[in-house]
Amino acid sequence: MVQFLITIHTIISILLIVVVLMQSGQGGLNSMMSGTANSMLGSSGANDFITKLTTGLGIVFIGLAMLIGALSSGDSEESNSSSDSIMQRNAESGQVDEMIPQELSLPSPEELIPEEDSSN
Repeated sequence: MVQFLITIHTIISILLIVVVLMQSGQGGLNSMMSGTANSMLGSSGANDFITKLTTGLGIVFIGLAMLIGALSSGDSEESNSSSDSIMQRNAESGQVDEMIPQELSLPSPEELIPEEDSSN
């Protein structure tokens, strides 16, 4: 279900990008479509339609984003029984096997290799 909503959300976002790019500050839809918008919808009808379409796509985009977020967080809580973060779980599972000495120490005299006398 979430994958389907993500696909729809992607399509809506691409449509929203295209519709916003069609709105220009000076020429509007008419300059982008080489004057065909005037003949199809009238001079003000095209801009009103694009504005309403942008508003509708924006509302659907935000609504789908919130719905996908709500559904995704519900799935992650069911799969993970604890509410710990990923970093906390990794820190608890990655225990150190060997103790690391806090101070450096010199080897004892028994551990040293005796020097051989080279005066022969």
